Amino acid sequence: MSFVIFDTEYTSWEGCLQNGWRGLQKREVVQIAALKVDDDFNVVAEFNQLCQPKINLILSDYFVNLTGISNDDVAQKGVDFASAYQRFKAFVGNDVCYSHGWNGAFEDACDGAILAENLRLYGLPADNSVKYRNIAALFKQIYQKHNITVFSQSSGQIGKILGLQQQLADLHLDEHNALYDVYSILCGVRHFADDFAILKQK
Repeated sequence: MSFVIFDTEYTSWEGCLQNGWRGLQKREVVQIAALKVDDDFNVVAEFNQLCQPKINLILSDYFVNLTGISNDDVAQKGVDFASAYQRFKAFVGNDVCYSHGWNGAFEDACDGAILAENLRLYGLPADNSVKYRNIAALFKQIYQKHNITVFSQSSGQIGKILGLQQQLADLHLDEHNALYDVYSILCGVRHFADDFAILKQK
C-alpha cells in the first residue's frame, strides 16, 4: 500500500493573501510536486511539474523571490495546467493524497481545492476521483501528544521546527518551493513514524 504527499505553488503578489486575490489576480497553479510513499515511508516515486499560467503570463517578483521559480523556468519546463493535472492524476493512481493546511480539518482538501479551483478557472470538467486529506490535522494531534508547542506552521517549516533541516539540504531548495515542502512534510512523518502509522490504513 502507498500514499501520496503533495503540494502546490500558485501565482501570488505582495498583499494578495490579505486582499483575496482581487481582480485578475488569480491563484493559477505554477508547480505541483508530489511523493509516492510506501508503508515504510520510503519514496518510491517523485513528481515535480511546472505549469504555465494563462491569465497572468508573467510571474511577479514576489512569487519568484518566494519560491525560487523563475519565468525562464516556467517558459522552458512548464506545461499547460490541463496536461499537468492529468500527469498528476496518473502519478497518484488510486492513492490517498495528503497536503498541508494548518487551520483545516483532516477531511479538508487543502491543495486539492486549489487544483479544483484551477479546473474551474480554465473551464475544465470538475473531477472528484482523487481522495484528498489534510495531514496538518494529524501533525497538530501528534505535537499535542508529545507536548510540542507549535502555534502555526507551513509545510516547508516542518523540517526546521523539528531540527531536521539538514536532511533537506541536498535539495538545494527552500520552503515555498513545492518539492522542498513535500520533503519537509515527509521528514516530519518519518520523525513521528509510529504516530503516523495511521496513514497506512487511510
